[in-house]
This record gives sequence, structure tokens and C-alpha cells, in this order.
Amino acid sequence: MGTRRRAGDERRRARARRTALWLVVGLGGLASCSFVPLPGLGGGGDAARGVPSAYDRAASYGAPVRRSLLVPMRDGVRLAVDLILPAGLAPGERVPALLHQGRYWRSVALRGPARVMFDGVARHGQLGPFKDHFVRRGYAWLDVDTRGSGASFGTRLWDFSPEEIQDGADLVDWIVRQPWSDGTVAGVGVSYSGSAAELLLANRHPAVKAALPLFCDFDQYQDILAPGGVPHRAWLEAWGRFTRRLDRGVLPIDAWWMRLFVRGVRPVDGDHARALLAAALRDHGQNFDFAALGEVVYRDDLPFDGARAPGVARQSLARADAWLADRFGPDFRTRGTDLASPHAYAGDVDASGAPVYAYSGWLDGAYAGAAAARFATLRSPANRLLLGPWDHSLHVVSPHGDLGRSRFDHAGELLRFLDQHVRGLATGLEREPRVHYYTEGAETWRAADTWPPPAEPLVLYLAAEGALASAPPADAAAADAYDVDFGAGTGPASRWSALSGRPIGAPYPDRAERDRRLLVYTSAPLPAAIEVTGQPVVTLQLASSATDGAFFAYLEDVAPDGRVEYVTEGLLRGLQRRRAPGSSDPLALPARSFRRADAEPLVPGQVAELAFPLLPTSTVFAAGHRVRLSLAHRRGTVLTRSRYVD
Repeated sequence: MGTRRRAGDERRRARARRTALWLVVGLGGLASCSFVPLPGLGGGGDAARGVPSAYDRAASYGAPVRRSLLVPMRDGVRLAVDLILPAGLAPGERVPALLHQGRYWRSVALRGPARVMFDGVARHGQLGPFKDHFVRRGYAWLDVDTRGSGASFGTRLWDFSPEEIQDGADLVDWIVRQPWSDGTVAGVGVSYSGSAAELLLANRHPAVKAALPLFCDFDQYQDILAPGGVPHRAWLEAWGRFTRRLDRGVLPIDAWWMRLFVRGVRPVDGDHARALLAAALRDHGQNFDFAALGEVVYRDDLPFDGARAPGVARQSLARADAWLADRFGPDFRTRGTDLASPHAYAGDVDASGAPVYAYSGWLDGAYAGAAAARFATLRSPANRLLLGPWDHSLHVVSPHGDLGRSRFDHAGELLRFLDQHVRGLATGLEREPRVHYYTEGAETWRAADTWPPPAEPLVLYLAAEGALASAPPADAAAADAYDVDFGAGTGPASRWSALSGRPIGAPYPDRAERDRRLLVYTSAPLPAAIEVTGQPVVTLQLASSATDGAFFAYLEDVAPDGRVEYVTEGLLRGLQRRRAPGSSDPLALPARSFRRADAEPLVPGQVAELAFPLLPTSTVFAAGHRVRLSLAHRRGTVLTRSRYVD
């Protein structure tokens, strides 16, 4: 979509019927919305009062000790591994292991003074401080460059290919043979490595006792490739450039100051001439081109085909096809992008018997929804869910609290889960509710046994003169006409920009200004505080002059002084509006297959119904504030680089 208003036949009119757009916050898993007393606003940040309970054990070991080596897989491909052990292990002493399989260099080679100034363990990656905390409390930690990345050998057929999934089992086999291993392992990770931690369970290895998939996707198509069926090509292009540089051994950010301190990926110990690293990088030259994912439109599109594979990968592809056929049957190709998606392996994860901690933040792209779906889908009674006021880089984004770096004790919370399920320690975790979530506006943690927690339903209708009302308008044929503004957008400080790994800062800072270019409905001032917890659902009936388009809805909080705070959002491509036949969403949300056969173009001028959920939230609208629903429409189907919504 362009940055200026278009004229002539490119101007589109979207008609939203007041009687049929519902903000549904109700029972049956659709969402939770209840009138509650407000316990106090502002301050405290994400470390404020409430649950979950604090937990820690005293450190019993010294600073972590790291060594790097190459570990051979079943086919002879060697993976680069940083083995980080507690200092002071007694002879014969054995400890559990935490396996972290990453895509973004397991560690970096520092230059000059940086080698002394920076701790290569505690300062590397989002999990650096956590790994130091865990190792000092008696866990071994393994950072692994996945096949075809970093200093590892091999070629990537695609991300989360059968070869990569099986490498996890080979690594566990290697771990349990080591003299320091007590025979137990847990998978841990954030973002890409979080999905790898969950897929580790797909191997059903008996030594793997738990998984921590943090801030990561569950359904790859809906969570990252095409949210609401709208291809997320801006992110795919940026991530493709980033990973291509990494796979060539080049710094992903071309900045002179970074080159002063970082040489590149760290070779394994003993590779002083970097000959092994050079050979590994040559293997990476034949990696799957991530740009192919930019061609994905439907869930059953298959970008992982043999036509793109270089000759050296033919045998690997044949092995991968055989593994997939054994797992999913001879028609496995019809699964398309699901072949690389954690949710497709949910049955294997359940069969592993290992509990999973689904863990994310409200503005972590679409991953809060992924965490909720993960918790709803997987069946172990020991699984847990935690949703906090964070973006993808663990920064606090609650507009009512203290923005900035999280003060929540993530290390203590995750240690408790690991101690309970890997070490078998009595932490009291089983006596607490399985769900913890942070309520913005109240600025406190809450707990429940289910997600979403039970609450009273609230239905709001579009009414005359841009109002949101508790009763439908008398005129069932009433409608508003909206000339689509092709220059409207969300701006760069959105939940989607956080997926790059940089903090959002103050999210959505100019909603009042941006709403002036959208179709907006606002309630009267609330007589009492209202808490919205769960996933609100929008049901929209509209007629458009186009045969397709992306439709967006924003839930917002309007203060008495006119200040507008973003709460959450959702979107749906018109072509994908048809409900999935015979499908059942575990959260009881409007379900769609997003498959090519279920696509249905809009008929210009004909009324169609679009029902779609907003991403999860828990927020309090204070007394005197107003609820706002803002609607946007886009004629095209590609998400742009600088604005997610147009």
C-alpha cells in the first residue's frame, strides 16, 4: 500500500454494518470480560504485587566454565556445541542438562579488549543471564548451532526440517553418555530456539523431562507467516536478509562500531586457523533460501520442495520425505507450511509425557496468542501458561506502569519449573494455579486454573454517530460508508516491529492521531471499571467494492482527557473468511483452515461476514474511560515494511 491517498478507481469503499459488528468478550472460551473493582492504578512495573510466588535456591557452584567442540550426528554431520558446566563439580558428580538449539550463532568471537570486558556466557543472547543463574545452581547448559548455521556443518533443507528435529535426539543421546550427566535433559529457548525446545519433545526421547518454549510461535502460518491470512512479507524479507548474513559468517548488522568488538561466529576450541569454520560456512552456501517463504499465501503452500534443492541435498531430501511420510502418511505434502510448525507435532509432544511451560508477553508479536493456543492444545496436567506485560525483547510495555527493562524474576520462575520437573524437587508448584497473567491498568498479577478465566460476557454493538452501545440500533439496515485511506498505518512502534529483537519503547504512541484516519466507534464513559481478559472477538458484516482485502480491528482505551491507549488488535483477510469445515479451535475462537480450497473471494457490493479474534490481553478500563474499536481496511494483501496495518 502506498504512503499517499489514492484516487480514481483505486479508491475503495468498505461499508461496516452497525448491527453486526460485535465486540464479544464472553464465555465458552471466546474471551473474558467482567466488571471488577479496581485495586489501584500505575507504578510497580512487572515486579509488582501478586502471583506467581517468588522462588530461588542459593548458588552452589562457581562461575560457569565453557568449552566448545563438534558433536557428530547420525549421518556424520558435526554440530558446534558450547558445553557450559558448573565450576567445582566433584569427581563422579552428575547434573541435569539444559539444551538450547539456536539459529543465531551460539556465541561470538570478540576482538581485543572486548574479550576481557564481556562475559561470553552471561552477556550472550536473551538467555545469557538465565543460563548463568541455572549453571550456578547445578545445571549443565549446552548452546548449539543448529545444522547449517553458525560454526556447525551441514546444509539446511529448511528451518525445523526433519533432519534438524532428529538432531535434537542425537544431541540428547550424546548428553546422557557424558560422565557429568545425570541422564535428564530439558529443552529451553526463546523465539527460534523456543520452537526448537518444543520440537525436541517430538522425538519422544525418554531422557527429556520438560520444555520451556519462550516467546515463540506455535502455529507458524498464523503466528508469523500470514497472521489472519495476510502474508507477513516485510518481516520475512528482513529475517531472510538477517539469516543469510549469519549463514555466510557475516555480522547481521553492518555497523562499524560492531566490527570493532565482534569478529563473527566463534569457532570451536582448537580451530585456531579457522579451517573448520571455513569448511562449515561452505556447507551453508547451499542452505534453503528463506525468501521462498515470501511466496506463501495459503497454509497448504509447500515452499520446501525438491526443485529448489541443490544436488548435494538430494539424499537429505529423500530421508526427510521418508521421515515425514512415516509421521504424517504419504500425502504429507498437503500439510504445506505445517511441516515446519510446532503445532503439527502436538500429538508427539503429548506422547513424550514432558510438561511444557508456555510463556510470552502481551505485545510479543502474535506469540501471546501462540502461547495461549499451546496451553489449550497440549494435554499434560503439568503444563503451565504465563503471559506478562512484555514485548519480544522482554521489555515492559504496559502504558500504565513503568516502561523499560523487565524487573520480573524470570530466572527464578523458570528455575522453579525446571527444579520441579527435571530435578524432582518439591517446589510447591503443583499447589498453585496453572495460569498466571499480568493485568495492565491494575498493574498486578492474577492467577487462574484455565485460560481464559471464567467471567461475565459483554457484547457491544456499533451504533449511530460512531458510538459503541450495549444494545443494537433499531434500524437493522443502518450502515456506515468508509473511504479507505491508503496512507493510514500503525507506525513503527508496534507489536510487530518488536519481532526484530529491538525493544518497542513506548508502544503505539499516537493512536489518537491515527484514529482520525480510520472508522472509529467509541462507548460512553464507563460507570465502573471493567476488566477485559482473554481474546475479544469481532464479528463484522461489510460490503466492499474489492474482491479481497485485509481487515483490521483495534481495541483501545480512551481516557477522559482524550488520550488513547492501544490495548490489542486482530486482522483477517477477506479471502480467508470462510469458517473451516468441521474444525474445532481449542480456544473456541472462529476457526479457519487458511487452505487454498477454502478461499472465497468477496463479491463486490455484496454483504459478507468476517468474524475474527483479537490477540490476547488482560487490561482494566478505569471508571470514566471509554472503550473504542477502530477499523481499518486494506485492498492489498501484503504487509508492508514500515506499517503493519494500512
